[in-house]
Amino acid sequence: MKMRKALIVVDVQNDFYETGSLPVSGASQINEAINRAMRDSVYKAIVAGQDWHPSNHMSFAVNHGKEPFTPFDNKKGIGPVLWPVHCQQGTYGAAFHTNIETNRFDYIIRKGTHPHVDSYSIFRENDGTELGTDGLLRALGIEELDICGLALDYCLKYTVHDALLAGFKINVIINGTKGVEANIGDVQRTIEEFRRAGVELIER
Repeated sequence: MKMRKALIVVDVQNDFYETGSLPVSGASQINEAINRAMRDSVYKAIVAGQDWHPSNHMSFAVNHGKEPFTPFDNKKGIGPVLWPVHCQQGTYGAAFHTNIETNRFDYIIRKGTHPHVDSYSIFRENDGTELGTDGLLRALGIEELDICGLALDYCLKYTVHDALLAGFKINVIINGTKGVEANIGDVQRTIEEFRRAGVELIER
């Protein structure tokens, strides 16, 4: 099993925690579940995603003179909404949360580095540009993924979607993730989408 399975940890960065610029309610509650998962010897690799935006990133509402969460979709990699400034390269907000055992990460995939293209999924930018994650996992002989992190109804959801398209068996560590819930029901709708797609919901 260890030769086939990897853990994906999505965007456990300070700006997505309760005191960050784009907070997810209850985010700190997932840390211990993620750490427990990372301590398990079942994984051949642990891969972390990290938003890593330049200050002029066009997903930031301020760079359009607009308010955060304004609907926006230019069909070229930004949207469907504009965000508060978050996870700027080299800042505290972009760093991983101090309670996450980051020494256990084998690989870090930085995403959203191009000013004009956002990236929700750890597999590809929003314009479809591959980030190399699929190739890395294939080279390691991985067939199955456990996925956790932030946020359930955005970056984790898109990561799961792309992982399914790539043909991996997917398990979501449901007590290792929390959602933004920008619209009432987003989290539940996402969970239902997972179930319809054959994603297993597990706890650690």
